[in-house]
Amino acid sequence: MKIQNLNIPESKVLQFDTVKAYFNDLTNVLKVSDNGEIDFTIIKNIIDKASVKPNIYGILVKDKSSKIWELKYIGQRKSKDIKARLRQHLIKKDYRTGAQLDKVTKCLNDNMDIGIKLFAIEPDELRQYYEEKLLKSITNLSWNKQS
Repeated sequence: MKIQNLNIPESKVLQFDTVKAYFNDLTNVLKVSDNGEIDFTIIKNIIDKASVKPNIYGILVKDKSSKIWELKYIGQRKSKDIKARLRQHLIKKDYRTGAQLDKVTKCLNDNMDIGIKLFAIEPDELRQYYEEKLLKSITNLSWNKQS
């Protein structure tokens, strides 16, 4: 029996470098905290108005006195469920998931800003591939590490 093989050149077809560059670019971050609290209406409005719904997200933090964001976490969710997943990370945690609410709350208590970046991958089923590749290639995602 011969094993069939399909080697897809990622740089041409899947454009992973574009996705990686987007998350490595620490500008154009959507600030979602104000006065030590998350304003979820910012997220809801952006996603509701978007013509393409995001399915990969990054959570970033920065000191209020700084202009430099730090990417802490990369995650993915089906585009139809993205708002619920971000709510788990930022507002109300389901303890059965790996939501980052405890770390977000600590940063807010430490007078830090919280921001997000959103990206849409189509078809939606490819989002897991990109998340896995991002986790392997961006080394400073300290919240993705299991403690």
